[in-house]
Amino acid sequence: MTRHLPLCAALAALLPALAPAAPDGAVDVDRIMRVAARKLAAFDASRADKSGYPTEAKGATWVTVPPKDWVSGFYPGALWYLYEYAQACQWPDAAAWRGRAEAWTAGLEAQQHNTGTHDLGFMMFDSYGNGHRLTQNADYVKVINQSAQSLAARYLPQARVIRSWGKVGDMDKALIIIDNMMNLELLLWASQHGGTAPGGTSEDLRTLALTHADRTIELFFRPDGSTYHVVELDPKTGTVQRKRTAQGKADESCWSRGQTWAIYGFAYLAEATGERRYLDASLKAARFYLDHLPADRVPPADYSSGLDGLEFKDSSAAAIALCAFFRLHRLVQDPALKKTYLDAALATLRALTSEPYFCPGDEHASLLRYAARNYHADPAHRLTNTSLIWGDYYLLEALLQYRALGAAR
Repeated sequence: MTRHLPLCAALAALLPALAPAAPDGAVDVDRIMRVAARKLAAFDASRADKSGYPTEAKGATWVTVPPKDWVSGFYPGALWYLYEYAQACQWPDAAAWRGRAEAWTAGLEAQQHNTGTHDLGFMMFDSYGNGHRLTQNADYVKVINQSAQSLAARYLPQARVIRSWGKVGDMDKALIIIDNMMNLELLLWASQHGGTAPGGTSEDLRTLALTHADRTIELFFRPDGSTYHVVELDPKTGTVQRKRTAQGKADESCWSRGQTWAIYGFAYLAEATGERRYLDASLKAARFYLDHLPADRVPPADYSSGLDGLEFKDSSAAAIALCAFFRLHRLVQDPALKKTYLDAALATLRALTSEPYFCPGDEHASLLRYAARNYHADPAHRLTNTSLIWGDYYLLEALLQYRALGAAR
């Protein structure tokens, strides 16, 4: 990405005057949203064809991927979050943020028919889902419902799971990953808005989503609350063939981002369904996460990393957990637990919006530094010591939750 200083200056001139300084200990949401606005708008201006979606950045330039990549929904989703904030704060360019979000969302339309990935929740609900929530565009419902049907085509009835990796017709092995918890929201939403499973009904969408979640509780959790990353099943019987990692350090270690997918995914399900077993699963995963968290509130890429230094951290995992902690604070009834998760959320938010994790300058394309796609012992490797677009996405989501929490008080 090239820098667009004239654009940034013009954008700054359009935005309203800076809000008063935040009280001691408070997070200055407006300041961070302005930084996000500058960076997101600069990337948009650099890509006239809207076909390459940001994924990772070691410095001032995002590496981009095509629409079919699992990360493609995060940048449009981040634009929708900026539109949401801009509209709420009456920024004079709020309509421009909607236009950017619509343009990048439209680039994903063909993916609604993609049955080759389990990541349609990330791709289509972060983009079209946020878009519908904020605009009520009826055309978005059709795309979301078709996306849910495509995802449901990956369901294996004998194994009672949605296949994560691999081809739909592979009957030798079924690979399931903990990340798949994050794609269930797409199915539940569609089940409530006219979507159907292939050859089935809306209720079938809900049933297969919850069946997958129940199997995840059964298959992925260790007694201490940590989670496996990958479970290999016989697709014909559902029998476990192996439990292992793909992005962590070792099969029996705990990959920190996988742990946060579990915390967030089950917290969402608890809120959406009211089922206590999902809340218990989220709390179990959250307890492990918090009990093993370093003092700076950002986990290593793997909890068994053994490597010191920022270059082995994963700030994107912290951002995911942060969003889940705000949700758990809302869900739990016990006052002590409510305080535990609110304190965890606030401490994590302060950490991620301060040095060394937050980067307000143009020397980094992203908002957050020191993230890891995978655990890796070499800090120069592309998979670690980088920035990740989903880290920025979840940070923006958390900032909106934080702002709403303040407004509710």
